[in-house]
Amino acid sequence: MSPIIIIGAGWSGLAAAVTLSQQGVPVQVIESAKQIGGRARRVQWGYRNIDNGQHLMIGAYHRLLNMMQIVGLSPDHIFTRQAIHLPLLSQKYSPLTLTRSSYLPWPLSMAWPLLRHGGLSLVMAAFRIQRHIPQLLQQQDCSVIEWLQYHHQPMRLIEQLWAPLCLATLNTPIERASAHVFATVIHTTLNQQATDADLLIPNQDLTAIFPDAAAAYIQQRGGQVITQQRIQHITINRKQFIITGHQQQWQSAQLIIATDPHRMQQLLAPHIDFPTPSYAPIVTVYLQYPSHCQLPDAITGLTGTLSQWVFDKHSQYPGLFAVVISGKGPHIAYQQAQLVAIIATELHQHFPQLPAMPNDAFVIREKRATFECSVAAQASRPRYRTSQPGLWLTNDYIKNHYPATLEGAIQNGQDCVNAILASLP
Repeated sequence: MSPIIIIGAGWSGLAAAVTLSQQGVPVQVIESAKQIGGRARRVQWGYRNIDNGQHLMIGAYHRLLNMMQIVGLSPDHIFTRQAIHLPLLSQKYSPLTLTRSSYLPWPLSMAWPLLRHGGLSLVMAAFRIQRHIPQLLQQQDCSVIEWLQYHHQPMRLIEQLWAPLCLATLNTPIERASAHVFATVIHTTLNQQATDADLLIPNQDLTAIFPDAAAAYIQQRGGQVITQQRIQHITINRKQFIITGHQQQWQSAQLIIATDPHRMQQLLAPHIDFPTPSYAPIVTVYLQYPSHCQLPDAITGLTGTLSQWVFDKHSQYPGLFAVVISGKGPHIAYQQAQLVAIIATELHQHFPQLPAMPNDAFVIREKRATFECSVAAQASRPRYRTSQPGLWLTNDYIKNHYPATLEGAIQNGQDCVNAILASLP
């Protein structure tokens, strides 16, 4: 059997390649960049190996954890597992903490903080959302804000809990975000077994968590991972795909395109229609403080500020923090010095123990970080099987019940391969 060719060595493409290799199917992975991993990869900043963006990983990521074990990694050695404890600090309201305990189901685990800081109305409002998730998933999709307003959510819960969580998980504001997807995220994370809500805090960079080991696994089983080879075009000749790169060609009867949606649309344009999504940016600001600086929690949410989520990276580099700003806004155009000054001032206001300014800073802007997970986008997400026989698609945009996540990328890669194998004679 000739190798199945995969264009794109992001997490979804690598998951597909690992699954094929596991079944003894030869595979060739072709990546245009020098480094594998796609939008979840290692970035060099001085002596530090940092990530091009913060990807929250939780215990419910069963496909990811299983895939790590397949390629020979031990999740217990790479992650510190913590019961979810996300403080949500606000300049307008008293703090809330998102929790899920092993002995109290959500939202009962938050009942006392909600009762203490907001009264019985907040407790009952949270219960209304939890109770009506199954009902919502059986109805026509709507925006998150429409769903919240229908269930009479108080403005405080919307501003301090639901809106930040929605923007963090879907990278889409509540006015446009899909309620189906957001409800699925809540249900998967908080309404299942308690360990599904655990935070997985990595002690290594993203490339070390999966891509490097995946590439080694593929190569050990006779496959190839080819980098720095941008595909120029794809032609189809007698049920064979001719893939033309820079001074090189490949040929296969089965082709998986596993690039980001923007590049996918460019490659598919001569052959099939592909619904291009709207994109949403994410800005990550790394701040290096003195090594003794540390926050009480690994992840802290902020509302009413430009800073949205603060990740304490001391498990990798003491004194290092990553501040995440999801979604569109004027900050995208700020110069680095201006952006760093604003973020550092906000952190100092919330955490006076931190110096007024960091020792060093580094800004990463991903203008097409994820697809915008709107109601319209969720309805039009394509599936991995195309109208062209032998042509398959996978990435985190391909249809599933989740937003753009590493878990969704791996799930789609595996499911795509399972469909291919089922279709072969």
